[in-house]
Amino acid sequence: MVVAVALPYSPMLFELATAQSQPIREIVKEGDVIFQTTQSRQSPLIQLATRSKISHCGIVVMRNGKPYVLETLNTLKLTPLDKFVARSKGGKYWLKRSDKENIKIKYDHYLGKSYDVAFRLDNDIYYCSELVYDIYKKQLGIELCKPKKIDDYLILCTEKFPKIKNEMQRRGIKKEEYAVAPVDVFRSDKLRRVKL
Repeated sequence: MVVAVALPYSPMLFELATAQSQPIREIVKEGDVIFQTTQSRQSPLIQLATRSKISHCGIVVMRNGKPYVLETLNTLKLTPLDKFVARSKGGKYWLKRSDKENIKIKYDHYLGKSYDVAFRLDNDIYYCSELVYDIYKKQLGIELCKPKKIDDYLILCTEKFPKIKNEMQRRGIKKEEYAVAPVDVFRSDKLRRVKL
């Protein structure tokens, strides 16, 4: 399903990484949150629902001295940072960081878990922004944002978009459930932009 829409983007979302003085792998720290627009099938739906260009995010972890992004795709996995960045639509991405020092993410128990197609916060499987939210809250004691009812996102005007309504029913997405969107994490006042 593809939905073509004109979205009213917030000016703050144009903080894009297009010119860099040094490679991102030399800038990132463990715990950084990296955001992108993907070319996945659901990316236009997330952009429509949240009125944002951001449709995906992950959290940077270091493994054997190299940066990876802990993210959810079909399963929860570690993706080499360069590969994650290369997948960004137009090669553009956003990087944000907590002021907390010496962050070390415990990620082993997340690896291999299934992607949460229903976007629920209480089932021990994850979608991208839920994963970041969960790690920050449980491991770092930082609540990045308040979850919102799925009904609060624009996507729920489903009478105008019957394909979206059908997709939500197929995936078991319930409008009374709470969720955290990638742009909710991006707008957190607990993270600051990293200049690239």
